[in-house]
Amino acid sequence: MFKVPADRNLAVFFLLFGLGAPFIIPSLYLNSYMLPWLIWTAAALGLNLVTGWAGQLHLGYAAVMAVGAYSAIHAARFGVPWEFALIIGGLASSVIGSLFAFAALRVKGLYLALTTLAMQFVMDWVLNHSPAISGGSHASLQSPTLALLGQEITSDTGFYYVAFGWCVLVTIFMLNLKR
Repeated sequence: MFKVPADRNLAVFFLLFGLGAPFIIPSLYLNSYMLPWLIWTAAALGLNLVTGWAGQLHLGYAAVMAVGAYSAIHAARFGVPWEFALIIGGLASSVIGSLFAFAALRVKGLYLALTTLAMQFVMDWVLNHSPAISGGSHASLQSPTLALLGQEITSDTGFYYVAFGWCVLVTIFMLNLKR
């Protein structure tokens, strides 16, 4: 995957730094900076697939992510294991994205951007005005305790490693897709 030795060395450095970050960085910085950074990095890699490589301007990407997140949380609240709840969230977001894609099939350029922006506003309105989905405008929906492979994850370090592992998997997938 890395033909240039400097790229390979940089990737190994970031991997080792990511693995050792909970031991080097204080917990406050780990939760406030590193954890959101890892989550948004994985999201940005997916957006790069659509916008960067496919060349489609997608302004409703956050709406698709929100549908997946709420679907996964509701599935976990109904007792579905988190591993399957995440798959259900991905399927739900792809269904919503596909439904809005039918409206955008015949448009390009600026009109595609406007169609996806409309999807963002529609989903934002639905999520804010549906207490059954998000808890309404107060956003009072609570997710159950995260448990992966039967192991409950409650520590800051555990959340960090879950996000780090997901970010590494998405990065490897995208590098292989690009190759």
